[in-house]
Amino acid sequence: MKKKILILATSQVTIESFLLPHIKKLKKKYDITILTKLNINRLIISDVKIYNINLDRKINILNDIKNLIYLYNFLKLNNFNFIFTITPKAGLLGMLSAFVNKIPIRLHIFTGQVWSNKNFLYKYILKLFDKLIMKLSNETLCDGKRQREFLIKNSFSKKIKVLGNGSICGVDTNLFKPNKKQKLNLRKKFKIKNNEVVFLYVGRINKDKGINNILSTSKLLSDSNFKCRFIFVGNHEDENLKHEIKKNKKVIHVNHLRNISKFYQFADIYITSSYREGFGMTVAQAMSSGLPVIGTNIYGLKDLLKNGKNCITYEPDDLNKLYLACCKLIENEKLRKKFGLLGRKIIVKNFQEKDLVRRFENFFKLKLS
Repeated sequence: MKKKILILATSQVTIESFLLPHIKKLKKKYDITILTKLNINRLIISDVKIYNINLDRKINILNDIKNLIYLYNFLKLNNFNFIFTITPKAGLLGMLSAFVNKIPIRLHIFTGQVWSNKNFLYKYILKLFDKLIMKLSNETLCDGKRQREFLIKNSFSKKIKVLGNGSICGVDTNLFKPNKKQKLNLRKKFKIKNNEVVFLYVGRINKDKGINNILSTSKLLSDSNFKCRFIFVGNHEDENLKHEIKKNKKVIHVNHLRNISKFYQFADIYITSSYREGFGMTVAQAMSSGLPVIGTNIYGLKDLLKNGKNCITYEPDDLNKLYLACCKLIENEKLRKKFGLLGRKIIVKNFQEKDLVRRFENFFKLKLS
């Protein structure tokens, strides 16, 4: 009989963005169940059981208690051998339920710390939750070496591991690669002129991702008569930002897609203004696609970004530096190409999807043997 694994995540997007390569591999040897908040385009994976749970990213005491009771009963009925949680809320509720149900192997992976840019009591509480997750789990991973250093510096156990060079699933470099034909097709579709430079952002659209800074910079560039456009690919999580994006004529918004590689092939520059990241998967995908990157100087991106070699980095909220970085790359196509070529080399050498999938498979095999 196959051993049973439960994968618990806060949202379907997390499963689609990070775990599909692992699930496709693991389902051949194990009985896989996924529990997550499903969206309209429901997740379908052959030979895998998938259930909906109404998890919220933010603290919602009544809903959280309800979900904790549901998870306790779900785990008690199904006798899992292994629970794997990802994202903070899934980790906290999942590990509490798994610990009480005495599930033998309890793995959580940290993918960035919500509390890293918070203040005072709120930061203390969120940090306490992460430490509780670690106490309740008996295996803990994180998706970046710099993130591990950051956690240890903040009094987390040195037992936290990083598989390979970091990342959860690595990058499929055969999918995320430069494609001139795709670039021309999408420029035509979105009516973008040949002399316009396209900036791309992929991810959740909220304040923690620094979207306000990118919008402010787009207006400064427009006022300076630079010919450029901004593409945001991701789901709205803030109504005020949604309104700001809608009225900005330089910005095109597209909801999150399962296949986003074509947008990286479409762009000229990848831009992020995030205040916190665990590893920066979208940055890795952009680099693999041959894009130069403008990104924040935060711990979660330091495994990828080498300032002056494949990117220009700046301190969060330094709008002047962000503006100047954009100007520099708009005006210097040769530098864009140089950064893009080196960025792809870094991904091909260190963050291949096939390598990370193999390492995760071996990790599960070792724990379940």
